[in-house]
Amino acid sequence: MDYSTTMRCDAILAWVRSEAGRGAAARLVRKYGLTEEPLDLVSIASEKMTASLSRRTERIPSVDTNEDATRYAYRTMSNLAIDLGRRRRNESSAIFSIAAIAPTTIGTEQTVVSKVFIEELFSALHRVSNKGFQCPACNNKITYAAATEVLHLALIEGSDAAASGSWFDDVIYSVIDRYESGMSRSMNAQRQRRSRCKKCVMQLLQASLNHIGVSRG
Repeated sequence: MDYSTTMRCDAILAWVRSEAGRGAAARLVRKYGLTEEPLDLVSIASEKMTASLSRRTERIPSVDTNEDATRYAYRTMSNLAIDLGRRRRNESSAIFSIAAIAPTTIGTEQTVVSKVFIEELFSALHRVSNKGFQCPACNNKITYAAATEVLHLALIEGSDAAASGSWFDDVIYSVIDRYESGMSRSMNAQRQRRSRCKKCVMQLLQASLNHIGVSRG
């Protein structure tokens, strides 16, 4: 990588971490309705760009000035926000699937069917995990424990659990914090860890839902 390319890469990363970059992240979070905090978006973008730019051996096309570097950085951050928003919508479909089958009024036929469904999901969760499900972003023990807690809450609390939009995150984060109790981590590192583990939990739950769908088909 030549000196000019190195300077442009430094300019890109400097903008992402600057006040202007943080401001852009805040606007993108609002625009796409992300659950991540603006600083999370800055951190994720910075990490991804650092990894991507470090692998480059040639100049970045159309990035010849600091202004070009700013546009490149913003475009990359914007694309990342779009991807996170799309992933959130996919996660929401899995959460909706779980909330939709949560027991409702006690004593109704639907409640019985819902409880049986969740119990099947417990079994599917166990089978999928035993088959070697792994998510490189988080500890497998934490992923399995958090997914189990989600199903327990859906089974015990039913529609009351599904009523709050934050219940899912609260359950996952409480498990992560419990397993990492006493570990010294900055607030930014904790946010990143929670975000990564949540994605792993979603993938495990979605795989379990898919497993039931296949077995039922």
